[in-house]
Amino acid sequence: MLWSFLAWKVFKLSILVSFAFSLAFMLFQFLRIDKMILSLPLSETLPFLVLWISYSLFYFMPTSMLISSSVIFFELKESKRLHIIESFGVSAYRAYSKVLVRFIPVFVSFLVASFMLCEEDISFVRRYLTYKYYVSVFYSMPEKTFSTFGDVTFYVDKRKDNYLSDVFFKKDDSLVMAKDAKLSDNSIIFINGSVLVKEGDKFYLTAFSKYTINLEKFVNVERKKDNVRRDRILNFINASLSPMLMTLGFLISRVRLDSPTKLYYLVGIVSILYQFFLVILKSAL
Repeated sequence: MLWSFLAWKVFKLSILVSFAFSLAFMLFQFLRIDKMILSLPLSETLPFLVLWISYSLFYFMPTSMLISSSVIFFELKESKRLHIIESFGVSAYRAYSKVLVRFIPVFVSFLVASFMLCEEDISFVRRYLTYKYYVSVFYSMPEKTFSTFGDVTFYVDKRKDNYLSDVFFKKDDSLVMAKDAKLSDNSIIFINGSVLVKEGDKFYLTAFSKYTINLEKFVNVERKKDNVRRDRILNFINASLSPMLMTLGFLISRVRLDSPTKLYYLVGIVSILYQFFLVILKSAL
């Protein structure tokens, strides 16, 4: 019963630490996509947010287990409760091994999740939502206003439903000006205008009677198989290292430290180094 209680304390703290890391990371990323998230229906953005949170919690759990195991066992040592356990003939290492055994189902679930949760899936859904956002922006474009989103600038003098008049469109080094345009499904059909394209150091101006731009070209919504393979390998390694990281946290708690602050510094440095290791490993895959 005691070992299950200690295992629960370590697991609960790991969840809280992982959630804190995930929240900080997501808030930083959210500043880049807040307009897109807030402008789309909740039915489309909620699955993305759930997937994003689930992956972040999974990704940071091994690091969080290092932190939680060091903190929990350090508190046991400092409060003399570990000495009470040892007085019954159970060493600190044996007590930890009993807690570690109870984490076997958690470690197995991490290995299973490493093949189910991929960062590329989040990127894929984010690109798809970006595409949906672009479509919604085009269909709600106000008159007589230059609107910029991403690397696209758009202007329409007059509009009636999906029909536009005196249109200006710019993306990167390409510029389109047309007398009329029509929004059709996921494309823009320009009518009677000219397109200016840069190739190398030269610009080429071409007149047209009809010119179509598919909105899917703005965002690549394809799920990249190479990235999925890379993410699964990285996730598997991260999940496989969970028992070792948790054990490392326990060993850190056994180091003679004058105060909890020094423990937090030491664990923080090790956690940062481990995150750097994951970043380097990801770039090498």
